[in-house]
Formats: sequence, C-alpha cells, structure tokens
Amino acid sequence: MKKLITLLFLLTVAAANSWGQSSETDAIQQRLDEYFQATEAKEWDKVVDMVYPKLFTLVKKEDMVQLFADMEGNGMVFQMKNFKVNSISETADHEGERFALVDYSAGMNIRFTSAAYQDSSMVSVLQASFAATYGEENVRYKKEDNSFDIQAEKTMFAIAPEGSADWAFMENNPGQEGLLGALIPEAVREKLGIGK
Repeated sequence: MKKLITLLFLLTVAAANSWGQSSETDAIQQRLDEYFQATEAKEWDKVVDMVYPKLFTLVKKEDMVQLFADMEGNGMVFQMKNFKVNSISETADHEGERFALVDYSAGMNIRFTSAAYQDSSMVSVLQASFAATYGEENVRYKKEDNSFDIQAEKTMFAIAPEGSADWAFMENNPGQEGLLGALIPEAVREKLGIGK
C-alpha cells in the first residue's frame, strides 16, 4: 500500500510538471503566432513591442522600428512568410526570468528593385552572402524579378518574467555573440545548449 501511495504521488508530480511545461509551451506558441503575424504584415511597432525589452538598453526602440521601416526604402522589397515553429525547449529560470529556445523556419523573398542590384556581379555577391548565411541549398535566385527565395532555419530566445505569460523574443543570430553575451546570461545559454 505504501508503494502504491508513493507511486501515485510520483505520477501526480510528473503529471503536474508535464502540464506546467505544456502550458508554458502553449503560451510561448500563442505569443509566437502574434509575433510572426505582425512580422508577415510588416507591423513593425507590434513586432518591436514583442522584442526582449533589455535589448533597448543597447538600441533605442524607435531606432529599431525605423530600421525595419527603412529596409524597404533602399532598393529592396522583402517578405517573410510561412513561419513554422519546429521546437520549443524546456524553460530555464534565472534571476526572475524564464528563458526558452525556439527553433523555427521561415521563408523569405527579397526582391531588389534598384538598378545597382541588377548587375550580375552584384547578384553573385548577394547570392554568395545569402548562401553563406542560410546554406546554398536554401537560396534560389529568380532572374525574372531579380529576387531571392530563401528558406531560413533559425533560433530565437523566448523570455518572460516569472509568473507572466508576456513572452518577448530575441533572435539568436550567428555573429552576434557579443550582444547575446550582454543580454542572455551564460548560465541560461549553457542550460539551453547554446555555446559561449
């Protein structure tokens, strides 16, 4: 009888932990859906409102909104679409915040409208740059409209204060290790399996 009670207790604890993680994952997924919809619609104010607030200690919020808005004014038009969450890690708690790693994929189309980007040598440079970032197999050039279709496999951090479902996001981009080190504690990166 004692073994049965112990077993029931352990099953109850395991179920509660599993439900808690599932609930967090659902909350992250719901917020990601909003974030991705705003990104597809190019609603930059909404996107920036869902960015990890500590990032704004390094970059002004208004500057980030302007940067997004300006991207299309410089001889290119881009569209992000087909966002798909591949996985959401378990959360890591640290100093009043919860962190999770989100693996996702997205399609991008970048069309260059400026004559400066239509030169074949410029196209080659752009294609090589995109291939280095996203993998050659994930980049396709369409000469008829001078655009690139890119399939991106990416990761980002989901961060929320403990006890809140107000998840914010920060991309985990290669080459931004300094930014990552300044905003995501090393202990969290280690727990989530991200290198130093």
